[in-house]
Amino acid sequence: MTGRESTFRGVHALLLTPFLHNKEIDWDAYDRYVDWQLSKRPNGLFAVCGSSEMDLLTLQERLELAKRAAARAGGTPVLATGNVQGDPAEHEEELRRMAETGVSGIVLIPPGSMGEDQSRLEDYFARLAGLSPLPVFLYECPLAAPRHIEPSVYGRLVANHGIAGIKDTTCTPETIHAKIVSAPQSLVFQANMSYLRESVRDGAQGIMATTGSAAVDALLEYWRAEQEGDALAAEMWHELLVFLDGVFGRGYPATAKHLVDLRGVRMETVTRKSKGMNESAAKGVEVWWRAAERMLKRG
Repeated sequence: MTGRESTFRGVHALLLTPFLHNKEIDWDAYDRYVDWQLSKRPNGLFAVCGSSEMDLLTLQERLELAKRAAARAGGTPVLATGNVQGDPAEHEEELRRMAETGVSGIVLIPPGSMGEDQSRLEDYFARLAGLSPLPVFLYECPLAAPRHIEPSVYGRLVANHGIAGIKDTTCTPETIHAKIVSAPQSLVFQANMSYLRESVRDGAQGIMATTGSAAVDALLEYWRAEQEGDALAAEMWHELLVFLDGVFGRGYPATAKHLVDLRGVRMETVTRKSKGMNESAAKGVEVWWRAAERMLKRG
């Protein structure tokens, strides 16, 4: 792992997009939210991602979200996805414009159905990586279908084209292990809470997970416990994170926005997605927060 890549190691907070009731972006809420996330001292921010509902944002909105996060981040690295446009022919220009926002690194997702042909996907990632002035990370984004990147393809992209890392969403210990083995010098980030401990102990170099959109401090507590070899504390934080992951799944990202609001950063639960949050899901978030608040106060 190079010094440049080690800059990004650790826990990244995913950034939500707050909306007003008319579904326009609430920019004031976003600025307050970014500051709040930074106050938890994550190792990085992931500013334009699935949790940001990036597929339902315009290019200009995505650029502005990234620009604002980067401007407020100080020395904290900020990543942002740079190839969301529906037409891959537009991705070179999108990548260039995203790199100019002040972010620290560019994230690329598999476009459209390109993942059906892994050799074509490899060529595509290699070409864009060669054009990027910033470190490039890959993201097996659930918005893409098929989204998975074969470990051998990932290994060659790291070795031959300087890809710095990947957010793995295969969600099995075997497949994340295969990526770690294929490119041990890279940063493999874990997104799945159920197998978090197995993956970190296997060599995953960080965490980029939906739980980090509203509880990155809990992820940081878990990460510190693992790095310090405190197995009991790591197990306790892991159990709490798996609990939150299940609660979030009942209406994400509205559930995450509800938790942010409960924690003192005013944010509506409005999303641009059709999926919302019912009263039962809201209650589950509230129960989780009562349990988590006690643990976070104890440190």
